[in-house]
Amino acid sequence: MRKIIYLLLALIYISGFSQKEKGFELDYSTSKSGSLIQDKNFYLLTAIQNDKAVNQLLQKNSVFKTIFKNKQQEIGSKLTSCKDSISCLISGYQFEEKELKNIDGEFQILMKDEKVLQDFVKNNLRSSGKYENFKNSTDTELLLKAWQLCAQGMDRIMKVYGLGEAPQYAKMDSVSYDVRSKFYKGSVIMWSDFLHNKKPKGNMLFFQESLEFSLSLLYMNHRDEVARYEPLEEKENKKTIAHIKKIDFDAFEYASVLILGNGPENYQDRLSAIGKLNLQLGVLEYEAKKAPLIIVSGGHAHPFRATFCEAIEMKKELMNVHHIPEENILIDPFARHTTTNLRNAARLMIAYQMPLDKKSIVVTNSNHSNYVGNANFNSRCMEELGYLPAVILKRLNSTAIEFLPNAESLHQNPIDPLDP
Repeated sequence: MRKIIYLLLALIYISGFSQKEKGFELDYSTSKSGSLIQDKNFYLLTAIQNDKAVNQLLQKNSVFKTIFKNKQQEIGSKLTSCKDSISCLISGYQFEEKELKNIDGEFQILMKDEKVLQDFVKNNLRSSGKYENFKNSTDTELLLKAWQLCAQGMDRIMKVYGLGEAPQYAKMDSVSYDVRSKFYKGSVIMWSDFLHNKKPKGNMLFFQESLEFSLSLLYMNHRDEVARYEPLEEKENKKTIAHIKKIDFDAFEYASVLILGNGPENYQDRLSAIGKLNLQLGVLEYEAKKAPLIIVSGGHAHPFRATFCEAIEMKKELMNVHHIPEENILIDPFARHTTTNLRNAARLMIAYQMPLDKKSIVVTNSNHSNYVGNANFNSRCMEELGYLPAVILKRLNSTAIEFLPNAESLHQNPIDPLDP
């Protein structure tokens, strides 16, 4: 009976994968906007900037033009009147409720009348996979939800990295400075002045001022984790991607062994004691020839603004200590939480055209594995991501569980700008 339940769950999740998703590519060899951080957080905004017809449509639109001009005037006024009040200045970049309603309303009108925008949503936003969790929405709903997500993401960046509000995981993701200090207040004001008055103007899109300011706050705080190591396909994962094309996955019970990290809590150690144990446990599954590939997952999460990337160090350990060939190791150097360990692994599987109907194994120490297999983990995924990044299946032993990737893992999450 249990096997039948697992099979039904697997079929439900596999049915979510279309041919488009099976051939999806993580194309970060070149930035589409000049900023990989922007592309990976705000796909919609980058896509609008790069679609000439849609770009012009929105810049010429009277409602959006008014919003842009009002934003410029408000920011200019606050640069003069706010003095050293950062909250006063940043409020000029944030979208008020009335503005958000006007934007939603104008998008709805344009979606009824403008074919270029209709085609943009249908042929670009949908096919990108970046808003996969909205795939069951109408085209108009998808556009509105994508924009609302981008607006929330910019607001989140401004609150955390401008005003110093605590993010969900404050120990890892907080602002890098004392926001009460004269140094930081002066830095934010000077950056704002540069962006508003001195930087050459490009697009005059209604979101442009807020977007550039948000990205500058991340830059000021050295929070570029999401762009480091890209393009993976031409760097750390290059040899493995070439090898994947030659693998006979039918000869293995599982597609991959995903090993979860456990970051050190100091700035000297490259891997923690438990992190090294996780590797040992994963190697046992790999050496039993259960899967042809190992995926290691973990970014610059622990300690705060960590020097070492866990996935990079895990790969080195696998190669130098356990003598695993490089071509059999994939890395995810971005994950900061267990939720994104599984999500990012699913993204790699989709992007690199691994068999998505074949189960993989997630391996970690027994305490962590108990958590991954617990219903509370699914609840956390729904709360933080809005979907389940994988379907957790049968437990193999105290440290290994079967899982299948979920197509919704392609969905961007700018609410977590360091690992969206």
